Amino acid sequence: MTDTDRRAEAVYRQLRWDIVHGVLRPNETLVETELAERLSVSRTPIRECLQRLAADGLIVLRRRRWQVYEHTPDQIREIYETRACLEGFAARLACERGTDEQLAAIAAARDAATAPTSPGDRVGVNDTFHDLVNAAAGNERLRDLIDRNRLYHFNHRVAALYTPDDLAESSRQHAAIIDAVLARDADTAEQLVRTHVLDALTQIQKKLL
Repeated sequence: MTDTDRRAEAVYRQLRWDIVHGVLRPNETLVETELAERLSVSRTPIRECLQRLAADGLIVLRRRRWQVYEHTPDQIREIYETRACLEGFAARLACERGTDEQLAAIAAARDAATAPTSPGDRVGVNDTFHDLVNAAAGNERLRDLIDRNRLYHFNHRVAALYTPDDLAESSRQHAAIIDAVLARDADTAEQLVRTHVLDALTQIQKKLL
């Protein structure tokens, strides 16, 4: 990778992080010159990154201006329904294909995945835990699709509104998923993950929509 490629990748990751974490808000206009100045790069890598962010579904071109995309309630529902299918099947494959080393890593993540956390930390803890399960599925295309369906601002917004009871229930679900995967119980693991993802959708519908 050239220095130019590395710079463009760093800019892309920074802008993606800013959108997903709400630094750049839904419907906010993105001005190339302002972004280039803030990130100390030329407009060329900015243009390339904006195209990549558009392909990710994070920004949209309106009246010749890039804006951070705001998903409709129906789109959010569809995203979570898709996640339930993809991540549930990944859990099934993890039971069937996961190596002993991968399952040991999932077991070792129990404390972090089930410990009480602040709402602000929840998305990172949740993603790290599910990344281990998804990796154990042994299907990189499936894993990529799952990752693309997690890169949205509303995931962080709803996590910030989780109550202690919400966090405790999420941790309980993580523990049950871990037990099912370690037992290589594919049917139970798939159903538990689907329920876990759809419960997150219910939280979004109650708290944000």
